[in-house]
Amino acid sequence: MQLAEDAFNDSGKTRRVSELENGTVANPHLKTIDPIINYLRISDSELAECAQQAISRPDTDLDRAYREARNLIDAVAKQFEHSKPTASLSELDEFLRGKAKEWSSLRTRIEAIDVPEHELADLKSAANRALSEGDFDQVDLLLSKAEDNYQRNRTLFEVRKHAEIRITRGDNSLLRGNPDTALNFYLSAAEFFRPFDENEMVEILTRMAGQVYEIARRSFDPPFFVSARLLEVLVGVPALKNNPEEMAGAHYRLGLIYRNQSERSSSTGDLENAITHTKIALSNMTKGKRIFEWVSAQINLANCLKQRGKRTSVQSDLREAVGILRDARTMLEGNAESASLVPHVCNNLGAAILDLHDVDETSPIEFPLDQAIDAFAAAVKASEELFDPETWAAAKTNIGGVLAEKASVDGIEDGAKNFLRIRAISEYSAAAESYSCVAFPVQFASVQLRLARLLFEHAIDNSQLAEIYLFRSIQSYQAAASYFTESRNPSQWGRIQKKLGDIFFVHAQLDNVESAQSDCDCAINFYQEALRVFEAGSEEVKVCEHAIKSVQSIAASLAG
Repeated sequence: MQLAEDAFNDSGKTRRVSELENGTVANPHLKTIDPIINYLRISDSELAECAQQAISRPDTDLDRAYREARNLIDAVAKQFEHSKPTASLSELDEFLRGKAKEWSSLRTRIEAIDVPEHELADLKSAANRALSEGDFDQVDLLLSKAEDNYQRNRTLFEVRKHAEIRITRGDNSLLRGNPDTALNFYLSAAEFFRPFDENEMVEILTRMAGQVYEIARRSFDPPFFVSARLLEVLVGVPALKNNPEEMAGAHYRLGLIYRNQSERSSSTGDLENAITHTKIALSNMTKGKRIFEWVSAQINLANCLKQRGKRTSVQSDLREAVGILRDARTMLEGNAESASLVPHVCNNLGAAILDLHDVDETSPIEFPLDQAIDAFAAAVKASEELFDPETWAAAKTNIGGVLAEKASVDGIEDGAKNFLRIRAISEYSAAAESYSCVAFPVQFASVQLRLARLLFEHAIDNSQLAEIYLFRSIQSYQAAASYFTESRNPSQWGRIQKKLGDIFFVHAQLDNVESAQSDCDCAINFYQEALRVFEAGSEEVKVCEHAIKSVQSIAASLAG
């Protein structure tokens, strides 16, 4: 009892002394009996001699821990003593051996981390030192840094390479005309980053959505749904939800994509999605803070409302669109950083004024055609200053449309009508020249249709130049048919065939035409081609059938 009290400062430890005396703990570790060794002043040489006579092999884990992590062993021993003050010496010994084994295993795992980089090597050394001191929080912090570094320099490096391969496979699928497969590749590439770095996932989704959108704008069969799906996934990424500005940008792009898609599909759902996403974008913005982004979203919302109002003849949508665009134009005045938006605002303002006039001729806008031309002219000027051929061509097309409409007004003098048409033809031709059929096939084909119709009308009213304008009209219709093919858009293709039939029919009736008989044959062939795609019983079928009979009558008189 006295030894226990002297060595352990606790008479309750008598049991431990008895265990040693009775041989219950045959090979106690030095740490276990350290208080007795210190009290009895046993020398290192005496300890070495005792160790040689021991029957059991030494515990290398505990020996090393006692040498290299003595603070850790002391700390866990005190913790054990505090939690179990009546524990026996063998229990303490067993506990310390277990802890030493855990320490050794953990140290081995730290050493096994394959990190040749200098920074990570330092982190390993620091983690080992903290482990020896029993500072587990610091160990975890240092290992967390090592993990982040490894992930950034090793794991993410490999993930990026894998993702780029997957994206390239998506590009290949898109090029070969498999947008669904391309979408799956793009999404899986982005998903690689979700467990590691959501910001890189956001970057991948944003980049691919933008890339596909630009491809779609110039495609014969635009895969807008691919961009839309990528952005739908993007707005659900937690990393984006904490960034209102980035979230606003994603929703703005979604609104833009859905509006483009609705223009080609006439889908009410797509248009409503465009309005919803654009309004969400605006709700995440602060008006006046970032004028470019704010006005861009306002332009898209106005275009959506204009499109919906035009489809449904809802005057309130069109009035709101005009008001939004006028406010946007005012906001851009004197703002050099957002000058690139001026032609877009002016173009769309002119179009909104015209659409409102078409739906409500009693609208408060005075001289709507002249106001629209003024807006389009401002768009032309601004786009010229910015060297923006696409917007310039759109404005030219719009001016051509207004001039053609003014030429059709009842009561206008023939000379003024002809000059308005010539001006309109000039505007359309300039726009068609600017739109490359490869870069902007939809816009190119659309302006060619407008030009073809106007050239035909001008030919009818100008007998002396009729043959020239009819020939030019044929060229424009054929150019439009390169996009509006029978397989892609059968109804539009059929209408083009019908118009070509009309041209040959008119040409056959001109004075002193040697090809009149062959013109009649061509006209009938075009009408019959149109009949193949028109819906049975439709008004278009009746018109074509009547035209064929008229041509046959002319052909018969020519033959007689």
